[in-house]
Amino acid sequence: MRYKTVFIDWNGTLSDSKFWGHLEDKTHPKHHIFEKIEDSLFGSLKHLIKPWMRGEQTSEQIVHQIAKVADLNKEELISEFIESCKSMKLVSDRIFEITKQLQSQGVKVVVATDNMDSFTRWTIPALKLETMFDNILNSYDLGVLKGDFDDKGESLFFNWYLADHELSPTECVLIDDSEDKDGKIQGYGINYRKIKDSSELESVLGDLAQLES
Repeated sequence: MRYKTVFIDWNGTLSDSKFWGHLEDKTHPKHHIFEKIEDSLFGSLKHLIKPWMRGEQTSEQIVHQIAKVADLNKEELISEFIESCKSMKLVSDRIFEITKQLQSQGVKVVVATDNMDSFTRWTIPALKLETMFDNILNSYDLGVLKGDFDDKGESLFFNWYLADHELSPTECVLIDDSEDKDGKIQGYGINYRKIKDSSELESVLGDLAQLES
């Protein structure tokens, strides 16, 4: 089937970069704080991740909480956090090339991500993602996650974009490394292409480009 829009997830799909990822390198002089950050954010503060992605918390508020729990310097943490957001990378240099190929065939290529304010504030401008993709849908800006639906099974995340571009869900495909819980997105009508990990993205996009040609 020919699609009018290809939605692509960010984390684990377009990029494997982590928050504070540069500190994961054992040779980095501040490596010792990386484990403390991870243990805090994905431990006692894990309950704040979804509210953060829904726009209910800012990066500064989260970093303040991490600094308090892990007994780390808040200013140093936010500085390293911003650096990591600005230095994120795509999983492959060929993604841009394949994206352009799809766009030349009239297909819109859109980032659809459950993400934080940091993505909009620092990652998008640093990587100039707005020049590569036709649009970027970030849950933080929308106030809802990809898995959020109303009682009628309508997507709170995708509905406005589809309406604005006069698209039906069946004219779109989403490439994502996460499970489509309860088949909600597929049931909504968007074709859900789950990939095992980011290493599969290039081949899946390439197949779509061939399909559209």
